[in-house]
Order: sequence, then structure tokens, then C-alpha cells
Amino acid sequence: MAIVTLVNPENANDSVRLYDRPLTLGRHPDNDVVVVDDLASRFHCVVEPIEGADGAYRVRDLGSRNGTKVNNERIKAADLQVNDVIRIGSRQFIVKVMTHGARPSSPAPTSMPVAAETVQGATVRPRGIELGAPDQPAVDAPPAPAAPAAKAPTQPRRQGKQRAARAPKLTGAALPKWADVLREIVETLPPKSSADIPITMINSRGESTEALAGNSAGSVAVRLVLLAATKARATDIHIEPRGDSFGVRIRVDGQMVRLSDIPNEVGVLLLGIIRAACLMKTAARDAVQDGHFATRVQERRVDYRSSFTPSVHGQKLVVRVLDEMNSPRTLRDMQLAPYMLERLNAVCEQTQGMILVCGPTGSGKTTTLYNAMRSIDREHRNVITIEDPVEYYLEGVTQIPADNDRGHSFGELLRSVLRQDPDVILVGEIRDDETARTGMRAAMTGHLVFSTVHAKDSIGAVFRLLDLGVEPYLVAHSLDLVLAQRLLRVLCPDCKQATTLKPGQANRMGRYAQGVSKVYTPVGCKKCLNTGFWGRQAAFEMLAFTDELRDVVLDNPTIHSMKKIIDQGLFTSLAQSGFRFACEGVTSMEEVDRVMGT
Repeated sequence: MAIVTLVNPENANDSVRLYDRPLTLGRHPDNDVVVVDDLASRFHCVVEPIEGADGAYRVRDLGSRNGTKVNNERIKAADLQVNDVIRIGSRQFIVKVMTHGARPSSPAPTSMPVAAETVQGATVRPRGIELGAPDQPAVDAPPAPAAPAAKAPTQPRRQGKQRAARAPKLTGAALPKWADVLREIVETLPPKSSADIPITMINSRGESTEALAGNSAGSVAVRLVLLAATKARATDIHIEPRGDSFGVRIRVDGQMVRLSDIPNEVGVLLLGIIRAACLMKTAARDAVQDGHFATRVQERRVDYRSSFTPSVHGQKLVVRVLDEMNSPRTLRDMQLAPYMLERLNAVCEQTQGMILVCGPTGSGKTTTLYNAMRSIDREHRNVITIEDPVEYYLEGVTQIPADNDRGHSFGELLRSVLRQDPDVILVGEIRDDETARTGMRAAMTGHLVFSTVHAKDSIGAVFRLLDLGVEPYLVAHSLDLVLAQRLLRVLCPDCKQATTLKPGQANRMGRYAQGVSKVYTPVGCKKCLNTGFWGRQAAFEMLAFTDELRDVVLDNPTIHSMKKIIDQGLFTSLAQSGFRFACEGVTSMEEVDRVMGT
């Protein structure tokens, strides 16, 4: 069997074998073959097999500044023949055919392992092999050429049209281990379904593409990862380069879960498909890039926001999954305590006032406000939102994205919105005194205002506003409700295990532990990705402003003085809400301690 190689005539041992996959050459370490030459471009050219012609190859220039030459003729793309000379900068390589089984005369260095991997019958060489360096020993290469084969009759050279690199096909028994792992996850997670569900990819222009329709390694990887993330209810997908492979992890219920590792060749193709769907410039490999795309699975649309950023081993991709199916759609779905739900609905019916939701990033504040918006009569009220960014579309609502780079801050947009005759205003976040003052004045002048603030609890939110420099009279007279919340992971119903309630736990729970003899702990199974949890439940703390509490805020408030008034009414703290869910078997005591810090 013949072996086609590229041989450096200055050093016969400096050669590289060609396989049935594309091989990139250039100065950048991300290339399959690193050419040590200042005249070579970072990504200079690619040598790829010609589809339908076994053993035939084509060289294609990748927009190099000095060009790629074949037999001293500058080309964009050209079919290769035996003894053709490819010039890259000042280096040149000759296309040779070697005898199968021949070995190089000098051994490969021990410092550069010859580890290889098989993808559907083709041996894939590791990246980063340097060719063109002085006295470079051969790596996974045949020996110096034997008698050269007779050159084929000269034929007119064809200038080929630039084509995308072909990925290896993955079908049937040829599926590698990483694909089997992802397929098993997809088929195990509820609800039961096949991993071969067709997915339509929609690029950032809203155009449907067939990028995921084939059986190439890149298409299969993207399809399985997106399906696994959707079925696991993931909020984020992380594709992380690690030098020898790419790690695939997803964030499920706030925690990172490892799915699988995929080969570098497949990882690069996966990133390329996502980058193409976002219509990003492929040349900007070291730049920070953001984009968006969507998919449609069985008439269900899921939107994604992607972020590329350079790291030590290459570009890392994080994809935010925006799937409304995984979020509660109404206030009732959020399982607030009855008195909280009644009070919240009453304020949403008011014509003026302010509802403030507080909690750390990722605690579900925006979901709560969206559900409050859905409870409003948007047909007869003018509802406007200012968000950074706009994540979900709300029917009957004018949604405005904030953009600080263009001078469209929350404060600036809020002043503009007040001239749009609004009835209800949602301000994504109070970050400064200007936004706080403007929003609170709007709440006192005939507008219902919703917003969020970063604070530990409801009392802390009041002091956060005062710390921003907002006058106490604005805080006291504008606020109606302050809602603090956290997200607790829900125990997996298939594997949770009952344990005896300990005396110390019962003492901490207080009245919630009455009549309770056991609580539940996580175990882990395939249906919950071995985490022991499946889904999340919000725990709430509601601070309703009364005249007595307003008097305290107006008169140099302290935490003690506020708690003294709060304890006189109906008040449930975040920790108490968590204890209630633990007693009901919804979550574990350890999860309550982790989230609440009790």
C-alpha cells in the first residue's frame, strides 16, 4: 500500500504523512504542522484529500500574505501530483510516495511522543509537529524516499474553488467512545427519546441551515451536545481546550457537570460550526467574539448566546442556553407561600409603586420579574422593559436593550422611557444612584416599577439603596415590596434516600420540624447525571413595607430596629423557607446550608 508524504529536501527525515483528513500548515501552534519560518503565515495553507478520489490530495491557500506556490506557481487551490514542490515562505516540501512499512533511519525523539488516535480507520497525528526547523527528526513519518515514482503525465492544473475542510463520517459501529458517551446520556435522560432526532440550525440572520444534517464528526458532536444540554435542562455549555483534547461540561441546576472529552480535531470542527452559525469572522481566532444562533427540534425553538475567548490552549466556547421550557411561566408556578403570592398579585394590580427583587447572580430574579409582568394586563397598560441583555421575548411588551458602549445606560434609557407614556416599567438592575433615584421618583409619580438589586436579603437591599446615596424619604415612600430569593436544587425522585432527622437539625428548623422524623439526601443515578438532583425550586423572603417600617427607614435605620418591626408581622426568612422544603422532602438539609449559608 502506498503512503503519500510531504518531504523536506533539505532533511529527508523531516517529513509528514498525509491521511484522509485535512492537514493545516502554518506558524501558529494550532496547526497540524507548525512551519518554523518567519515568511510563513500563521495559518498558511491546508492539504486535504479530494473527495471521491482515493489517494489524491489538493493544496489550498488560506489567505497567506506571501502566498502558497506549487512548482513556483502561486495558487489558490491546486490538485497535487507526485514530485510536485510546495513552497511555504522559504521552506519547500516535495510530494512523495513511500513504500508501506518503511521506517525512518533516525528514531523519533523521546521528548515528542508519537501518540496517535484513530477516527474511522484514519490515524490522526497530534497537533504541533514542527516541520522546517533545522535538523528536525522525523515524527511518525516514513524513511527517506526510495526510488521516486515516475511522474504522471503533465495535465493542465485546475484552480480549485476553496472548500470547507471535510470532517470524518461517523456512522454505525464506527462511532468513537466520545460519541457513544454523549449518545448514551441523550438516550438515558428523561423523557426517553432517540439521539438521532433531527435538529435544524438557525443562524444569526434567522436562516435555516443544514449544518447538523450530516454524519460528519463535527455535526454529530454539535448535535449530541445540544441535545444533551436540552434534555438535562442546562443553562450553559462549556467547550474547553485542554491541549490534548476538548472538555465538554454543562451547568445543570447551577452546578458544572462533565459530559465527555472529545478529540482536538472534532473540537475544532465543533467550534467552527458554532462560529459559522453566529456568522463570525473565522480569521479572528485570538479575538473575543460574541454571537447568537438558534435550533429547532420537533417544532420547538431554543435560542443560544455564544461567547468565544482565547485561552492558553486555544479558544474556549461558552454557550448560554435560553430555553423557556425550563422556567416557570406564572407566579403560581413558582410555589410562593400563599400570603406572598396574594400580596405580590395585589401590588402588580396597583397603578404605582415599586417591587424590588434581590439576590446573587443566577438566583432567578429576572424569571420572577418576567412572571410578574405576565400577570399584568398588557392589553390595556403600556409596559416597557430596559434589560441587559434581552433574553426572552414578552408578547405585548416593548423591550429595550441597554448598551453602555453606545451611552445607553439604565439611567439614560429610563429617562427616555418616562417620555414614552409608560404604565409599567421594568429596569433590569439598579447599579447606580442615578438609576435608583429616577426609578423611585417614577414609582411615586404614577408608574409601577420593577427592578433588581444585588443584596444578600430583603433588609440588605434597603441598606444597599441607602449606601448608593439615595435619600431615605425616596426609599421609604417608593418601595412596596422587597423580595429576596435563592434557588435550591430539588432531589431526584428516582434515587433520593431517607435518613433520620438529627436533633441538631430539628433545633435549627424550629416549628418546621414538628411531626417530622426523617429528611432526604441525594444519591445519584443516570437519570440525574449522578448528581442526586433534578431541577430547582426558589425559596423566597418577602418584606412588605408598612407605615411603621417607613418611619424606621426615615429615622437612621439599623438592622435591629427594622427586625423589631418586621417580627411583629408575617415574615418568613430565606433560611426558614429552605427548612420548609427540606421537611417536605423537596431538597436536602445540606443543600439548604450550602445555598443559605446557615
